[in-house]
Amino acid sequence: MESNHCELTGVIATLEKVALTPAGVPRQRFWLEHRSRQLEDGHPREVQARIAVILAGGLTRQAQSLREGQRVKVTGCLSRAGYKGEARDRLQLIAQTLQSLN
Repeated sequence: MESNHCELTGVIATLEKVALTPAGVPRQRFWLEHRSRQLEDGHPREVQARIAVILAGGLTRQAQSLREGQRVKVTGCLSRAGYKGEARDRLQLIAQTLQSLN
């Protein structure tokens, strides 16, 4: 079995409104800005990333108290953002857990 697990902390840069999928499931996207210092071949390196985080179902209710600029920790799995054009090559994080760090 293949493994796909991601854990990121960061700041909510943009928080979009909740929308319903065609199946009626609430879905929300926010953009997470991550900055950290990591080791690359034993040398410190500044790392920055911006990734879309997708919340579905009950996590959208939990996210109602979230605000832009808030620090959060998200765990979940990575998926492509779409199947056409440049979205094929862009990743998004499908959230399984969400925790406020403020």
